[in-house]
Formats: sequence, C-alpha cells, structure tokens
Amino acid sequence: MFLKPYRPKSSAALKGSEGKKLRQRLELAYPHISVDLLMPAKAALTQIKILTHGGVQSMVYCVDKLPMFFELDGGQLVPTLYTLWTVKDILPYFTTHEGVLPKLTNGADLMLPGVVPLGVGLSMYGHYKKGQLIAVNLTNNSSAVGVGRLARSSDELYMCGGHGVAVNMLHLFGDKLWSHEPSLVQQIPLLKTKSLTTEDFPALGAEPQRKTTPKVDAPTVTTESETFATADVPEDWEDSTAALTLENEESTLPDTLTQEISQETILKNAFLSALKNNGKKLPLPLLTSNFYRLYVVTEAAEQIDLKKTRYKKLSNFLAEMVDQGFIVVREESKGVDKIISVDLEHPDVVNFITDVKANDANSGASETPLFHSELKEMYIVSDITAAFFTKLNYKRGEGIPVAQIKKIVREYVSKNGLLDVQTKLVRPDETLAELFGHQRAGTLSEICSLITSKMEHAYQMCSGKDTSGKPLIQMSLATRSGNKKVTLVSNIEAYGIILSEFIKLCKQGAAASTTIVKLPHQKHEQLQIQGNQVRFIFTLLTETYKVPPKCILGLELAKDGKKNKRK
Repeated sequence: MFLKPYRPKSSAALKGSEGKKLRQRLELAYPHISVDLLMPAKAALTQIKILTHGGVQSMVYCVDKLPMFFELDGGQLVPTLYTLWTVKDILPYFTTHEGVLPKLTNGADLMLPGVVPLGVGLSMYGHYKKGQLIAVNLTNNSSAVGVGRLARSSDELYMCGGHGVAVNMLHLFGDKLWSHEPSLVQQIPLLKTKSLTTEDFPALGAEPQRKTTPKVDAPTVTTESETFATADVPEDWEDSTAALTLENEESTLPDTLTQEISQETILKNAFLSALKNNGKKLPLPLLTSNFYRLYVVTEAAEQIDLKKTRYKKLSNFLAEMVDQGFIVVREESKGVDKIISVDLEHPDVVNFITDVKANDANSGASETPLFHSELKEMYIVSDITAAFFTKLNYKRGEGIPVAQIKKIVREYVSKNGLLDVQTKLVRPDETLAELFGHQRAGTLSEICSLITSKMEHAYQMCSGKDTSGKPLIQMSLATRSGNKKVTLVSNIEAYGIILSEFIKLCKQGAAASTTIVKLPHQKHEQLQIQGNQVRFIFTLLTETYKVPPKCILGLELAKDGKKNKRK
C-alpha cells in the first residue's frame, strides 16, 4: 500500500474534540493497550489525507509528526511500525525468515511457505480470522518489520497445504510511510525472540485480556539515535545514560535569549514555508488564527511556543510580517482579523528554499524521493565478538555491512602478519583463538564465516545521507560555445542523490538549463547548469539534501567570491 509514493492532499492539526474521538476509536479497537503510551496528553496530533499510488484515499494520524496509525477503507485503524516498536503486543505476529524481507520490500505479499509455524496441528498458524491485522517479524529479531491483513483464516491456512498468500502486506519497513518524516526515521530495533507459550494462541473469538502497562518516564516517540527499553543493553549503558542525563540537564539551563532566537527562527521559517508551499492555494480572506493553525504549525520543524519568542502573541508576530510586506491583514470586526492578500513575489519568499518533501506534499509536483534507498544486510557486533572489533574502532552493538566484514578481517590478518604465505592459511592470534576457542588455522573465508556466525544478523534501510568514505562534490566553472559560462558539478551520484530530481530542482530554483554531461574515459556523469550557479547549488545541497559543507568544494567560485556564512 505504501511501497510506492503517495501524494498528501491536506494536513491539519487535530482539535481537542477530534483528538478525543480518535482516542475513543483506539480504545475500542485495541482495548488491551494504554492509549496514553501512544498519544501523550500534550502531544501534537496531526491528520494527513493522502492519495496512494493506486488512487485510494486514506488518512494518516501523526503524533509529534511521527506517523502512528493509518486508516483503511472501512475506517479500521492500523498501527504503523513506530507504534509496534513502542507497544509490541498491540497485534499478533507471524514470523518469517530474514531472507524474505528483501522480497517483501520489492512489493511481494508474505507467502505461506515463508511463515514459520507457531505450533503443531490446527494451532500451526494460531487461531485468527480472515482479514485480521497481523504484524510480521523475523526469526532473528522479534521487532516488527511489517503489518498486513490475513488473506485467509488460520484454519484455511492449515488446510491449503502450505501454498498461497498468507498475509497481504499493507505497510513495511523501508516504505514511504516509514520515511514520512525523514528527521525522525528509525531503524529496526534489535529484540531477541522469545519462546512461545499457550497465551500466544487464544481461542477463536475470545476477548483479549487487558494488560496493565507500567508507567514509563521516557517519551514514547524516539528518534533513530535513541534506544528502546526492551532492546539488548550494552555493558556501558549506565555510563552513557549518565552522560546523556548530564548533557540534558546542561541543555535545560535557563538561557532566555537563546530560546527566543531558536523559537523565532522556527516560527519565521514555518511562516515562509507556509507562504511558499500554500500561497497560491490560500482561501483568502482567511482568519489569521486559521492560517496559523492550519498552515504555519504544520510546516514547523519543531513545536512552536509563541510565549518563548519576543512576540508573545500571534497578533504581534503577524503585525511585524505586515510591516515587512509579506501579508495584508484587515480587521473585519473587533477581535476578528483576516488575511486578505499575500505577496508571493517578496524576495524572502522567492529565495526561501523549503524542504522538498513538504513542497511535494502540497503541490504534488513530484512523487519520487530525493535519495536512492536500498536494504542492506548488516551484522551487529555482539558481546562475543566485541573484543575483536573494538581493536578496529567498532563499538558493541554497531552494524557492519556484510561486504565490509571480509575487508576488515583481511586488513586485520595482514596488519598482524597472520597469513601463511605458503599454505595461504590464517594462523589465529590470541584474540581470534579466544573468539573461536581453538588454535586451528583456516582460510580467510572460513575465518569470516566463523566471525559472522557469532554476530546478530539484521537489515538496515540506507540512503545517500551517509557521507563517510565518499568523494567530495566538486563545483567548477567552464566556458562553452558563444563564451557562455556554465557550472559543472561532479560526484553528486556518490551521495545517493537521484539526478532526475536534482535536475528538476535546479530548473525550478535557478531557472537555468540543466543537463547531464558524459565525460570521456570516466565512469561517472557530470551536471552542467547554465550560468554561475555555484551559490545556488551549494545552498541546495546543504539545506535540502543536508550534505555537510565540508564535503563540497568550489564555493569560492560564487559570484560574490565569498564563502557562505551559515547562521
């Protein structure tokens, strides 16, 4: 359902009464969980109307911008992966092998041969009804990787002889809903599987028991860098937690000036983004309160607190925007202000570069992501292998791509002189011998296999945002026929950037012809943009694609000859 791009049609913050209705629906649909865990009282609730690639309309409900539930045709609320990672037992699970996950990400449903039986006999596939929501996890990780609906009842699955579709997948790790808010995306938390009990097989039609969930002090919505309370905890957890607590305490020291500047920046950027993305669609005249609630708040990178700005009130902020010429406000009656016109040609609006995802959400101009994404096989450094990998600057719990492990082992063997030149066998040193429990020599492939067998197998959705070990992006100027100056940009594709989307943004933002140039005797392609567009390219790469400035060369060639001073 969400593997292909969808088009958001509208986004609006939920009112208090609408939020209460949503809570009541969730309590009816999932009586065995505490709704407060998923929707804290002070959380910002947003509903987004979307049109899927297949033309189906749906509704997505977000908590603090993170998608937590989506709605099916009949009004059924389906939890997303972020919900399943927060409250694991909200749905029953089917387990599949880790090798099946890449096939699911390519759009396949979960077939019955890929399902690991839950029991024996009629209990082999539990006791579930056709169309029931089912979460899917892996044999080596009990965290959910997808959610779908049963294609047939458990009894029918047992009687069909191990053939056919088991689960019609609706939402999967790595799809567009998972990456709906790029700044909050999470990888699959690593949770070891546990043995099944009779409680995993309730009688057909039986009412699920309400489970009391202990109170938690930590927020339920976490970013990718935070860990889950139920995940494997490394030995240095207490030290890192103490450091994190100290850092948080320091960050909360009273600094009114800094808070005001931060909140004002968020507010101003949200205001400009609202004009940039929705200016032509605003139903003028529009109440100032509705403009702020429906358009400015939904564009904000973080939650806005007007009281922490120097404006203190919305009317003061809008009065300044009127003075600066962005909008015209008219007071229709006492206390009722309406925006009657907006200046979309204002230089600050024209030059403001919005987040491309938000732009697509309102204009529907593009339905493709900015970066190429791929599902990578990873091995997690376990407690057993930590002694070996810490010598190579890898931490316990860190993920290492499959292709990189052999390179790491080869470098270790070469550095320590463990390879016998004549026999081509590796003689284990003290560290390897302790890891394997013997001193027997073996080939490099055997050593790699033994190491990976003692590591946790996992998957990670990767994009071009990782800049480690990549060539620098080079910007240069050249002259073409007719003494016309052009800007040349190299190595963009190394960062996973989709060139067709990048070209589209260059044509729209710089209003300049952009083409791909094939260089002789080179594998990579080069972009050619008409005119001196060095400044625009640098801003596009750093603000929209979040490429670190240190990874870009050639900024000194900009028209003003000065490097960009970032605020």
